[in-house]
Amino acid sequence: MQTANFTLKFEYKGQPHILEVRIAESSFKTVYKVDIAEQEITFEPDEEGYVRAVASHPLHDHAKQIDVELLHHVAELIISHINK
Repeated sequence: MQTANFTLKFEYKGQPHILEVRIAESSFKTVYKVDIAEQEITFEPDEEGYVRAVASHPLHDHAKQIDVELLHHVAELIISHINK
């Protein structure tokens, strides 16, 4: 299990991204916090072994739109990283 923060470096739709993933642990689960489009997104494990993205504020109320496919891609990268 990963216990240290890590960095994701990737290209998405022709744009390079470097995202710092902050790990937060509680007694019940580990979550992964990432800042995307000026908003903190928390990726938390679900019952099927995937992670779901939870925004710090409602996405429709935010000035900068977040690409949902980008969230899926980041979730896949987090899963890949923690399963190493």
